[in-house]
Amino acid sequence: MKFFATGKPRISLNTRLSVGVAAIVLATTFIIATVALHLVKDRMQASIANEEFARLSAIASAVDQKFASRRVLLKTLAESVASHDFTSDVPLQGFLTQHPSLRAAFDNVAMLDTDGDLVANMNGPDQLHKLNIKDRAYFKDTLTSRTGVISEPYRNRLSGLAQVAITEPVRDRDGQVQFVISGSINLKDRNILGELADVRFGQTGYVFITTADGVVLDHPLADRVLKQANVAMADDAPDLDRALSGFEGTLEGVNHAGVPGLYAFKRIRQADWIIGSMYPRHEAFARIDSIERTAWIGAIVLALLAGALALAVVRRLLRPVTELHRHMLDAHAAPDRATEARTHPDDEIGDLSRTFDRLMQQRQASEKFLRDITDNLPAMISHADAQGRYTFVNARLCEELGYSAEELVGQPVQSMSGLHDDPMLEHNLRRVRAGEAVSFERRGAAHRDEEEHFFQTDFIPELDPQGQVCGYYAMTFDITQRKHIELELAHSEAQIRTIADNIPALVSHVDAGLYYTFVNAKVQALHRDTALVGRWMPAVRGEADFAVVRPYMERALAGETVIIEKAGDAALGIGERTFKAHYIPDQDAEGMVHGVFAMTFDITDEVNIRRALTQQEKRLRDVTDNIPALVGYFDRDENCLYGNSRARQMAGLGERQPLDGVTMRSALGEAMYAQHLPHLPTVLAGKPTHYPVQAPIHDREGHFQVNLIPDKDLAGEVVGFYLMAFNVTALKEAERKLIELARMDVLTGLPNRLAFNEQLPAAMLRARRTAGGIALMFLDIDHFKSINDTLGHAIGDGVLAEYARRLRASVRETDTVVRLAGDEFVIVLENVYSTDAVAGVAQKIVAHIEAPVFHVDGRRLDVTTSIGVVFLETVDASVGAGELLARADTALYDAKSQGRNRFAFFR
Repeated sequence: MKFFATGKPRISLNTRLSVGVAAIVLATTFIIATVALHLVKDRMQASIANEEFARLSAIASAVDQKFASRRVLLKTLAESVASHDFTSDVPLQGFLTQHPSLRAAFDNVAMLDTDGDLVANMNGPDQLHKLNIKDRAYFKDTLTSRTGVISEPYRNRLSGLAQVAITEPVRDRDGQVQFVISGSINLKDRNILGELADVRFGQTGYVFITTADGVVLDHPLADRVLKQANVAMADDAPDLDRALSGFEGTLEGVNHAGVPGLYAFKRIRQADWIIGSMYPRHEAFARIDSIERTAWIGAIVLALLAGALALAVVRRLLRPVTELHRHMLDAHAAPDRATEARTHPDDEIGDLSRTFDRLMQQRQASEKFLRDITDNLPAMISHADAQGRYTFVNARLCEELGYSAEELVGQPVQSMSGLHDDPMLEHNLRRVRAGEAVSFERRGAAHRDEEEHFFQTDFIPELDPQGQVCGYYAMTFDITQRKHIELELAHSEAQIRTIADNIPALVSHVDAGLYYTFVNAKVQALHRDTALVGRWMPAVRGEADFAVVRPYMERALAGETVIIEKAGDAALGIGERTFKAHYIPDQDAEGMVHGVFAMTFDITDEVNIRRALTQQEKRLRDVTDNIPALVGYFDRDENCLYGNSRARQMAGLGERQPLDGVTMRSALGEAMYAQHLPHLPTVLAGKPTHYPVQAPIHDREGHFQVNLIPDKDLAGEVVGFYLMAFNVTALKEAERKLIELARMDVLTGLPNRLAFNEQLPAAMLRARRTAGGIALMFLDIDHFKSINDTLGHAIGDGVLAEYARRLRASVRETDTVVRLAGDEFVIVLENVYSTDAVAGVAQKIVAHIEAPVFHVDGRRLDVTTSIGVVFLETVDASVGAGELLARADTALYDAKSQGRNRFAFFR
């Protein structure tokens, strides 16, 4: 590794080539080793996966055979039972006990009739005809299909163990199912699945089984058995859904403990179950990992040997180039020694060395001449090649950058100058590289503490004979002193301009000859942005307008400050506005007047506001005096500060009488003030409120709606409140009448259904409290529909009105008569104590309706009525109003069915 004069390291060509060749050899070796290992590893992993699947398939086949043999055993037993042609189930228990060999295959064997009753049991007769399994799905499926089935797993009610049942039907000579044989199997029996507990894939792998519906049958974790796999094993068997959908094979995943594993799935055909295995990956592929480590160690050793050999060969071949590079560095470090005689080899490297020495001699002569001139100029001068590297720097630039000329030459301009992040420098460098001469100013660099300095830089492109830019010259001058003067002048002018443009006035200055020397933005805009500076004031303002201000300008030029008010100039579009003008003489320290400052303020809005406030106050009083409400304003201490004419009249005050000393209490009186008092804390807390108030009006009670509205200042504090009171007496009266009308039938003048729904529960409650009897009558007019259909609704309405009048006349004043709807009426009798008394009233009503005959619009009509009656000697809380009405309706139906024109009691 070599170091430049700047102290920055640079890797030599010799080293770069050597390292490059070695890197290529190493990379090639590693790539070959990686590809080879990958291919071998994939094949070995596939072989291990196939081996796991084959082993799992053998286990599944073994389970299949176990179920198949048991099904054959049950089928043989069923055929034996059928051959005996049992006519009843009594001898079945004895027949079953003659086959003790069944215990080797089943936990229990039972026989059931077609109703699901247990008729024979290998475990003893204790449960015969006491156990029924007709609700079991496997029993129903056996009867329906008339073939044997293997049940879904279930938990034994006595032992709590997971079981399945294998069934086989026993058919009679006609092929109908006579009995069902059921053999139950404990899934953890070693002859079925119990031996799976000993099966291991590696040291910690295991086997699990689920049904096709996703119910776990066997698992090393017992708490997952007979649970849904998508819940119990969601984090244990990846892609279990694929296996449930029919997938068979192997795949990789991570179980609930975070252990990567190789999973295999195989379907058990007899029971349509899925058996799966988990083989921990670190155990399954342990042999592959060992082979891989050994192969990598060998590959690394081989790559290192090949790389070292390549490095040695390359360095040997590049030794002459290294010696030439050393010679060039020595000549660059000591240019005076470049002309010393040297011995060069007679080869290509020697020719390069001789040419380099001659060029160094020519360069020394030209550099000395150029440096003598540029080192004495008051500027930083440099030259850079097309790549932006210094080829020449003068002494002033070296002093500025803090490097020697030897350290700067050959280095990038932007990085050595410290301006590599300067966008202005980058932009101008692109311009000069494009062949354009550039001159620009910039502030000093922060990293050299030059923020207070300013520089002007000129870039001049250097063109080759073909007109292409092969470099550029740079000259930089320190212009700090000049720039500070320019900036101070510009800042002062900007301050004055900012202040003048933001004053709410027309600001200008004229010299002693009345020529404008300054105008602010508002004056400029007033004259339609015409340039005014340097123009004569009388010509700008016009003869007539200037004649008005001439006397005041002469007084100001004489040293007097003048203030006047005048109307605007219509020619400038401000004829309707009012202005106040100040003319201030511009005097020096000796009192000599050099001009006049003019400041003109627009006071039109101030005048208009005063006028508008007066008019607005009048309009507000006119409005509040004529609205139909009492309006007042009170401060936080309840002092009255304003009241409209109605409020003054109520408080007994005249139109012009002052409000001094008038409070809310004194204005309203004690009685009304007491109604307002509870609501005052709410409005004083900043919340509006409204409430009703009652007060006498012309010797009758009046109703008012009062609104209290808080008045807040700009800080949000409540400083008072408004009171508005509206007379709602007429509205309250109308509301009362509407309520009455809503409960009255217009045609008959009787209460309607709405009133009845309120009155009947109240009457029942009174009867319950007083222990008195109550009767409910449900009435309608016999054949009323034919009256409406043949004679018209007008006649029908007359009949209803007369019918209602006779009903009202037939009962006491304390009894309630209601028209429910159409020709349906209801009567409530209170304080009745016997059925005979109620019957007497009913009979009276029937008679009064029948005679005399009805006379409606000159027509004689025979009208009769039917009545349904409910009588409660004591009112029980269990009987509601709806139930009572329903009973009366039933009794009315009985009266009509008995021939009408009569009454009937509910029974």
